[in-house]
Amino acid sequence: MNTLPLASAGRPVSDLRLRLAEALWRAGMTALAVMPFAMAIAHRSTPLFLALSALFCLGAVAAEGGLRQLGRDAASALASPLGLAVTAFFAWSVASIAWSPFKELSVAALGELWIPIACGFVLALVLPERMTSGAFRLLACSVVAACLLILVDLTTGLAARQALGMRANTFIFNRPTLTLLVLMPPLLAWLATSGRRGWAWAAAVAVAFGITLAHSDSGAALLGLLVMAPVFGLAWLRPRLTGWLAAAACVLAVASAPFLGTISESLISPAMHEHMTEHHTRERVDVWRSFGAAVRVKPVVGSGFGVSPRMHQTPVARKVPRELRPMLAIGHPHSTPLQVWIELGAVGAFLALVVLLLLLRNLGRQSHMIRSLSLALFAGAASVALVGHGAWQGWWAASLGAAVVWMLALKKTRLETEP
Repeated sequence: MNTLPLASAGRPVSDLRLRLAEALWRAGMTALAVMPFAMAIAHRSTPLFLALSALFCLGAVAAEGGLRQLGRDAASALASPLGLAVTAFFAWSVASIAWSPFKELSVAALGELWIPIACGFVLALVLPERMTSGAFRLLACSVVAACLLILVDLTTGLAARQALGMRANTFIFNRPTLTLLVLMPPLLAWLATSGRRGWAWAAAVAVAFGITLAHSDSGAALLGLLVMAPVFGLAWLRPRLTGWLAAAACVLAVASAPFLGTISESLISPAMHEHMTEHHTRERVDVWRSFGAAVRVKPVVGSGFGVSPRMHQTPVARKVPRELRPMLAIGHPHSTPLQVWIELGAVGAFLALVVLLLLLRNLGRQSHMIRSLSLALFAGAASVALVGHGAWQGWWAASLGAAVVWMLALKKTRLETEP
């Protein structure tokens, strides 16, 4: 493991502090690696493990005397075009509290989203270059253990959870399955490049995940996988074309979000709804129509960050056609672009689009393998966000943050060959 031999003031770091730092680095890696298994037990636990990992790693940096350098690295990252765009989106989110009808709800939503983002940011700066092969192997074990636990629970009718008095609904495994989905690209790539039997280990983990996905209720995870796999192939063969297609898809998704319900209603036939009953497509279209109508009431600045769970109680709801109001009580619009429009208006949607396009630009500058994997991860996560859960849920932000850290660690630990 790499350590810093000098403190920020130029004095040698004592052996005791170096041993403490090494222990903290290992604790940080362990917390991040066991996250998938923890999610299979407690399906909202990713923010906790990401925060623990960040705290351990910050402690290690402090023990090595590297906090000043970390501050300089963070300032440099935030001063980049992508960093400035993310900061602007955060600032607009905070500003929207001023016109939110439920300010406490908005503040809570800000914390739920941005605390995991901050933890992921810290980890991305300090942990990848120190990640060990042992940490990747522990992640692989954690993923397989999570798959086995989910399969056992589902095939036994969640008997163990019922016996323990825990929540026993099959849909609670949707979140762990989505967490596993976004961790697959860096983990499988690391395994596949780990010696002569690497491909076999990668295939075994992929099969375990595939069986788990087949038994789960998560249509969003299935959609993510169906998007992720071909995008990886296209990105490997035609990386520039893939980047342009991804950028165009982002523009289209954000621009059309207020009309998602109307568009979907015209494209999805009654027969298709019947065929996809278990994925609740008809209900999703109704939700999209209702929240789209709410966007048109206050299109420029939105209704305030995080107010979607109580949208039916806002003044905006009273201006929505009566027949569309009941679905405003559903909790969230099940579409991230639409939720951005509802809560932050056209200004927030524009800033979010800038963030996405700058992120894609950065991905396009990576080496071939990392670029292909990252574009696949981006596409899979984006497809989930288009039709899935609430936009600001902390477990999803933490899962994506962990995936980014593992991807950066893969970049640091693997020699890559350009085609």
